[in-house]
Amino acid sequence: MIEPRIPVFQPYLGPEVRDAITRALDSGWISIGSLTYQLEEELARHLELEDRHLLSLSSGTAALHTAGILVGLGPGDEVICPSFTYVACHQAISATGADVVFCDVEDVTLGLDPSQAAELVSERTKAIMPVHYAGIPCRIDELYELATQHGLRVIEDAAHAFGSRHRDRPIGSFGDLVCFSFGPVKVLSTLEGGAIVTPNADDAQHVRELRILGVDTDRALRRDDRMWDYDVARQGYKYHLGSIPAAIGLANLALVETFITNRRRYCRLYNERLADIPEVTTPATDFAEVGPFIYFIRLPDAATRAGLVTHLESRGIATGVHFQGAHEFSLYRSCRSGDLSTTELLSAQQLTLPLHSVMEDETLERVIEGVRSFFD
Repeated sequence: MIEPRIPVFQPYLGPEVRDAITRALDSGWISIGSLTYQLEEELARHLELEDRHLLSLSSGTAALHTAGILVGLGPGDEVICPSFTYVACHQAISATGADVVFCDVEDVTLGLDPSQAAELVSERTKAIMPVHYAGIPCRIDELYELATQHGLRVIEDAAHAFGSRHRDRPIGSFGDLVCFSFGPVKVLSTLEGGAIVTPNADDAQHVRELRILGVDTDRALRRDDRMWDYDVARQGYKYHLGSIPAAIGLANLALVETFITNRRRYCRLYNERLADIPEVTTPATDFAEVGPFIYFIRLPDAATRAGLVTHLESRGIATGVHFQGAHEFSLYRSCRSGDLSTTELLSAQQLTLPLHSVMEDETLERVIEGVRSFFD
């Protein structure tokens, strides 16, 4: 019997999600509306927000772009960010007219290296954009200290980090601007969506206007209605989150602690069962404060990785690479950067193994035995 293929990602689309979609469709209100605002309120409670404001958006990229607008990024400004991350970060910066400055990541958390970031600060630097890679919190305290020393803003890319904590506080419950992604395969999914968290009430109103084409009020939308007497206060975008993705988000939010608990158990099992393979380096965390988005291993070199990818594919097990160094992309080759030796090493070593919110033990064993059999 041919065993089913194991994908790297598999979004949860259980009966709770399907029922939520049906109810939202039956309501007759599809655009941004009461479900959107309900999701924002529930997310704020889940993240333990105090005197902070959470606004939903159409994607994590939209959240990063919006954060750049709030910071006032524009031509002539620079933002220090990792090359070792998804290009959404860099595109969000480019969309404001500001310049990307590539910084290396550190070898333990794979997050932005504070010492290297300090060396890249210039008179043009306006913000730092750290990433919590795979849900593992980066050295955020040191990065905020660096930002304070130089009067910089911090835009946290927490696309991987919903459910992660730092010093027993949820990522998003402290700091400057924090951006989440709720894409199809994230720990919390709205299928497509994102959010930004800000401590500033004026910023929150700014985002409300930005996400609906600059329209100055959204009061009627809270009750699934429209106002035909409005003003357009500023340049805006079509960045709002509609009722269908909000309904999906609410259904998944009710299950997200189970998802996170599951993912932690699966990651710990991977760590335990792969730790004795000399050629495999597992994540340096016990996952206690991590809401794991991906599970990754590091291999000695690109050739070993390619061999393992082929071996696992022959057994019906998909893998991924997160990420290439963005400084190698045509659009960003001329960007200023520091030493990127760790990034370049990781880009050749990193391999993502399947991690879903709900996995059968037999599926996990297939992946583990697939890796072990390659090295055996």
